[in-house]
Amino acid sequence: MTTRRQFLTYSALGIGAFTFARSPLAFAHDTSSLIDPVTAMLERLAPLGWRQLLLDVTGGDLDIGADDLAAALAKPLPRIDRSYPGFGDFWVAGVRAVEPGNPDKSLLYHALASPTVVADRAGKELGGFPTLAEIEAVENYIYGVVPPSLVELRRRANGAPLGIVVFAPQYQNAPMSVHGRHAELCFARSGIARLGTIGPVYDPKARGFVALDDARPFDFRVTPRRFAPYLAVEMKGASPSYGPQDPQPGDDKLSFWVPIHKLFSGSECIAGLDLEVELRRGLRNDGLAQFHRFLDLAGLKNNWRGEDLDNFPFVIKDEKIGSFSTRAGFGHGVLEPRPNPLVTQAQYEGRLLTFPVDGRYTSDPLNLQLSAMQILPIADDQEEPRFMLDAAQNTQRPAPEYINIRHRVLPNGQIENLNERPDMDAIIAAGGYEALHYYDGVGDGWIEGHCPQLAEYVEEARYAYAMVALPDFFPNVTQRDLMVWWQTEVPAPIRDALWALHPLALSQIRMAANITLPVGFSLEDTTITTIVTQPQDGDSPAQVPSGPWHVRKTGLPDGSPGLFDPGWDTSQNIFYTDPNKPLQKFMAGYGLGSPFIEDAKLCAALGAYWPGVAPDSTRTFPPDKAIGGAVYPYPTIVPLTDQEIGSEPLADGRYLPWDGVRGPRLITVGNKPVVAYPNAYRVDYIDIVGTMTAALTARVDAPEYKARVLAMEAVYWALGIHDPEFVQRFGAETAVYKVLQAKSAWAVISFRTVAGDDDELHEAQQATGTVLEGPRRYRFHVYRWGKEEPDPADMHTTHLEVLEQAVMYVSGNTVLLQRDGPAWTTDHSMPT
Repeated sequence: MTTRRQFLTYSALGIGAFTFARSPLAFAHDTSSLIDPVTAMLERLAPLGWRQLLLDVTGGDLDIGADDLAAALAKPLPRIDRSYPGFGDFWVAGVRAVEPGNPDKSLLYHALASPTVVADRAGKELGGFPTLAEIEAVENYIYGVVPPSLVELRRRANGAPLGIVVFAPQYQNAPMSVHGRHAELCFARSGIARLGTIGPVYDPKARGFVALDDARPFDFRVTPRRFAPYLAVEMKGASPSYGPQDPQPGDDKLSFWVPIHKLFSGSECIAGLDLEVELRRGLRNDGLAQFHRFLDLAGLKNNWRGEDLDNFPFVIKDEKIGSFSTRAGFGHGVLEPRPNPLVTQAQYEGRLLTFPVDGRYTSDPLNLQLSAMQILPIADDQEEPRFMLDAAQNTQRPAPEYINIRHRVLPNGQIENLNERPDMDAIIAAGGYEALHYYDGVGDGWIEGHCPQLAEYVEEARYAYAMVALPDFFPNVTQRDLMVWWQTEVPAPIRDALWALHPLALSQIRMAANITLPVGFSLEDTTITTIVTQPQDGDSPAQVPSGPWHVRKTGLPDGSPGLFDPGWDTSQNIFYTDPNKPLQKFMAGYGLGSPFIEDAKLCAALGAYWPGVAPDSTRTFPPDKAIGGAVYPYPTIVPLTDQEIGSEPLADGRYLPWDGVRGPRLITVGNKPVVAYPNAYRVDYIDIVGTMTAALTARVDAPEYKARVLAMEAVYWALGIHDPEFVQRFGAETAVYKVLQAKSAWAVISFRTVAGDDDELHEAQQATGTVLEGPRRYRFHVYRWGKEEPDPADMHTTHLEVLEQAVMYVSGNTVLLQRDGPAWTTDHSMPT
């Protein structure tokens, strides 16, 4: 029930009161022992190489084919060989196959849950791998083999109140774990599932869900996210015992919910109790409803209000976004988004759903961004470009930040695509027409855990914050890995101006979940995206994973960006209370674009100056971008290759640009070189749905992503843009803007990887006497640009004047440079 306090809170936010329905998921409650599914799983895997592998790892001490399996799993293992492939980061404190209550010390759990365990010492791949449900069965057995009593759990909690808390759990290898010293089961009270156009597939070998289908490059697979309930205790301040991962200043004053025991149905979870554990989910996307409330609050023309805004598609709820999976092998608590198109025309009451475009609003350039309607207050119009102006982290987002307004619905019901009208800008400025609404399957919500048998013993309940986000174009690059690399490995002289904003992960943001959801998320609960572990005793040496380990996203907040412009997986809003207090922020999915691919284009077109691991399409479009009335350029930071943006075909002749938009071309007009670009104001991702693909970008891993960042930076240094010189001239505070401006004077025509037998590279090396070393070599073709003019023959194309050109081959900080002439020179100026 919505309380009066909640109702008043929602009313103060201008969002009205909500009702909701919960979808329950009751965990299977049967009379079989926890050992039974473990036995069945090991009987299946044993002949597939697992029995011999575990015998080899333990010097013959662990036999999963033993008659008394429980005894075999419980006995000490004095000869664990951590040099065996895949076991390098199994915690040195672990001495058993199953350590009661502690997956991190359980050798069997590591073997089954770690993606590094795939082959024997000779490299022969195992014949099969565990399902997600089978890993869960071992997890439950670990917690239930010696079920603790409530007295014992109270002792572990040091008398603090116990809570039923829902987490997104994930076994992480050492570099990505909370402590970073060994593999461990990590927990976040937030989790990210991803929208797809086709159903999910779990890859047992990789211990994760597959994002793509190689045979269907223009489809995306749904990516589920698992949640589970735990008994947890609220602990004050950061601690070496439980985390959080990457502590932040001020964490000593915050509280973190820390799991101490997993909950599952049956009599083996807690001694003396027979539990019935249930998960419930609620999801919603109320972006269209929020937009129409904004129209009223802003005094603009509006055609929908009141009870209509509680209906679909103004509000999209629950099973229309996602449900708990019932697929065999997935186990319990797996939130599975519903396969949905990336964008759908909205209908209501049997006709197309529209909204009035009010010219009083759209005639002001401050309210537009690349022909999209922008719902974002801007403080003032800056004459000088300020690269963080539109990324202000203290700006309220009461509705979707970007709304598509380029599809006009005529009185006869026909849809007119304004992108095809020469007078599009004038039509938008004048307003007075009905624009078509679109929607997608993204949303946010909550996962809650229930157990009636614990009601009298448990004082608190905390829900997990669930995000259903758009597909991921870089599934093998995580935001935290980028952040840690930037903090610890990027040379200090180039660090501050590498991006306009720091590349923080969502797990580093101390912000509440969406308080407008009808489940009581609190503004004071700001640690919901942090990642913790179960409390650990003592310290341990740093261990290194062995086997085929690589960074990949898992649906935890460390994989997502923690800056919201308006965001990628979630956005933010602000709650104003006392003017004498700091602003209170909360995550809100309704701040994302409507539909979100409108947002995707804008974020990508502005490049990775906004440092989220997302496509940088800066060079796909002309350098100057119109942002809230100001026209200024953004530099390329993380270049996509010519094939990834469709400037160049694949070997088979196909073009596979990630967004379906073919990139720029160098042509000649009037005997002068110009670069022909797609007109960013008329490129509309809604018109090209079905052409987006991650077939190429998904091949980019973390080392490649980082190498591209540094290669692009080396190009700028070779062009004479040296960050410390700007600090000396303008001061540290202004230097970032000045560096970005200087970089923006140059644009990338072409970027590609090159092999050692490249003829032009050979010529450059011969001329300079410098041989490019290292595993990655890149070729850049850049130019300094001048006047922009429309293509007189095609309003969808614009031309940029070429003032100066340069070709460069880059490896590390070594640049072979040919600048407006045939001579090649060598540059090593970028610091390392």
